[in-house]
Amino acid sequence: MRHFRLLIALAFFGACGLAAAAPGIGDAAPPQLASHKAIYDLHLVEGQGTKTPASASGRIAYDFSSACEGYAQTLRQVVDMQPQEGDRQVTETRTSTYEDAKGVDFRFNIASPGDKGVEVDGHAERTTAGALAIALNRPQPAKLSAGHDVLFPTQHIEKLIKSAEDGEKIVLARVYDGSDDGQKIFAVTAIIGKAETRPDPDKGAQSQVLRGLRRWPVALAYFPADLRDGPPDYVLSFNLYENGVSSGLKLDYGDFVLTGELTGIEFPPAAKCRR
Repeated sequence: MRHFRLLIALAFFGACGLAAAAPGIGDAAPPQLASHKAIYDLHLVEGQGTKTPASASGRIAYDFSSACEGYAQTLRQVVDMQPQEGDRQVTETRTSTYEDAKGVDFRFNIASPGDKGVEVDGHAERTTAGALAIALNRPQPAKLSAGHDVLFPTQHIEKLIKSAEDGEKIVLARVYDGSDDGQKIFAVTAIIGKAETRPDPDKGAQSQVLRGLRRWPVALAYFPADLRDGPPDYVLSFNLYENGVSSGLKLDYGDFVLTGELTGIEFPPAAKCRR
């Protein structure tokens, strides 16, 4: 699932919910982020070497819902790739996650239908001491733990937005998102650029809701947590809006690069929570 791990990385795009601060995030009020349904069209833009596909395209349908109790996300990603040699490959990946509003409970299911389909299913829970207790149902039952400094995807993106607002340029974090076999912690290095409000070239970003909002160019490099040297697994770049929407995706896998244009977006009514 390495080559198309965008699906969980995309979870951070809108997965930035309003969760309570985890250790290391701080006590500032979290940003108010919008529930939204977004479409991204994927295209091959560059590559080199024998592993570069002759062509590649695809689409991502993403739904982020910010409710009173927590934040639910679903994503369906389809990539149509023609290798330089061999048969055409069409890959579909579906993911659903839920993170409660307190940042204590994180549930995930990632499935790739097909002959070689893989499913990862499980949940992670933060203990009273702050550490993570992770329980996997698939691909095989397993239990593991992680330190209190490990963030869920929502908490990580929340930290990025707060850092961007404070003018920080580099943010280091350890993140658990349930991807791959569900047993990997990632060390993520974020580079945050200067805020801007000028018109966004992506078609879907012409929405009236996004006009005038700040956005920051962000690049995330994902490393295995135990890797001290060497290149990242991949680098994901995008424009992060202050309301949690993202545009201008760029996925650099080393051998090739895919871009993802935000081509459509809808904003359902916000949930009304009782105080």
